[in-house]
Amino acid sequence: MKLAINLLVVLLGATSAQIQTVMDRVESGMAIWGTTIAHCRENSGDGAEVDKKKFKDCKKCFSGVGDWLNEGGLARGMACLEKFEPKTIESCGEIMKKLPEVDFVQSEVNKALVCWENVHHKSIGEKCLKATGGKDMVLASLCVMNHLRQDHHYAEQIILGED
Repeated sequence: MKLAINLLVVLLGATSAQIQTVMDRVESGMAIWGTTIAHCRENSGDGAEVDKKKFKDCKKCFSGVGDWLNEGGLARGMACLEKFEPKTIESCGEIMKKLPEVDFVQSEVNKALVCWENVHHKSIGEKCLKATGGKDMVLASLCVMNHLRQDHHYAEQIILGED
């Protein structure tokens, strides 16, 4: 009887761990998709204006990636990054290339995502510093926040099917 209960507990623990892993992968995939759409918007526009053709090309490339958390998807994703966000490959390429070696462990995936976001924010910061002449840091900070807000809003409209 004790053995049966122990086996049941072990099986329940293994099953719940497996469900969590699937949920982590789904959540990570959605986070990546939202990030790519926001990045496509930023890389396809100048301020409030968006080059629809460039955005569509970017979106089409990234939508063809599928699951980033396997070797094929990662390779397709990195090809899109090379085309649309080459600075990301320069800064984060090594981290991304190591993901298959560590079996796409969530903590390592998160490091790659943080690196990708940092490159994105730095790119926006450089644009805003240039636009403000590098003299007014408050205005430059507001500019960065506005870019991020516009990118998020645009991604939200695309993902929810409102555009």
